[in-house]
Amino acid sequence: MTKTRSTWREPMVWMLVGLPLASVVIGFALLFAAVHPGREDMETVGKVTRVGKLLVAAQDREPPSEVDTRGLILRLKGDMIEAVPMDGDFPRGGKLRLTLSSSDPAVQGRVIQLSPSELGWRGVGSMDGGHDWLVELRPDNATWSLRGEWTAQARFIRLTP
Repeated sequence: MTKTRSTWREPMVWMLVGLPLASVVIGFALLFAAVHPGREDMETVGKVTRVGKLLVAAQDREPPSEVDTRGLILRLKGDMIEAVPMDGDFPRGGKLRLTLSSSDPAVQGRVIQLSPSELGWRGVGSMDGGHDWLVELRPDNATWSLRGEWTAQARFIRLTP
């Protein structure tokens, strides 16, 4: 008597169905990994600067300064601009120079001097809320600088190294 085995118990069926099915599943997994990159893909080494609409990364990294792990909140308060440290260990003293520039050639750039105040630094100045601004903040001795982008209609930004 000859007994026939079930079709699913034959190894050739699994090779003809299982291998193509496995390759389709692996292909979708790779597509998902390409569309949703991990956090390590977004990190850059070195200093990134904006030139027009391009971001340019420098290969050599500057030596770490005392503000590498700290930052400032830059906010509008009436006709004043305030720079408030995010932690108490931020180096204080001296005046800060705030440089506002725009990628739009019709918009005039501005430089505002911020003097020490009880919370951080404060200076008289206004901003046109209809434009995006490139912001650079540095002390008079230029030992460090913080850069960021102030988007239109924003009331504050966070500047970090």
